[in-house]
Amino acid sequence: PNLATSLSNLGNQLAQTGRRSEALTAEQEAVEIRRRLAQDNPAAYEPNLAGSLSNLGIRLAEAGRR
Repeated sequence: PNLATSLSNLGNQLAQTGRRSEALTAEQEAVEIRRRLAQDNPAAYEPNLAGSLSNLGIRLAEAGRR
């Protein structure tokens, strides 16, 4: 879970500096990790997965992939 958090934070920082492609990649990795975690323990990890999915949606929109 800490790696997913770090990747999500990295994605946000990269996006703020205009490095959108790298931000998208970082957020996609965070979503993948959180999906795996949520499969085993939905109650503990679905809220964070939802946050990562929201961030991923933002990164996709920034990349013109609405």
